[in-house]
Amino acid sequence: MPQRAHMEKHVRQTRKRTLRNRQRRRAMKEAIRQVVEAADAGDADAVREAMPVAQKAIDKAARHGVIHKNTADRRKARLVSRVRRVLGEE
Repeated sequence: MPQRAHMEKHVRQTRKRTLRNRQRRRAMKEAIRQVVEAADAGDADAVREAMPVAQKAIDKAARHGVIHKNTADRRKARLVSRVRRVLGEE
């Protein structure tokens, strides 16, 4: 346990941030998973609905510092290329 009051506050803040970051990361991963599952199933309509949601979740995670901006861009690019490859270049 921290010896000083300001360090106790720091522990509380860190715990809160960690929980928030986990939620953002989980939301991002679930959105990506929905796109991948729809693409693997060959459901183009579901992909069109899920893709903007996934891109928004990735951008939000990057904006809040959960992942790096370049990581977000890379994930989006790979997701788009995977969808195009599976659905046959829409």
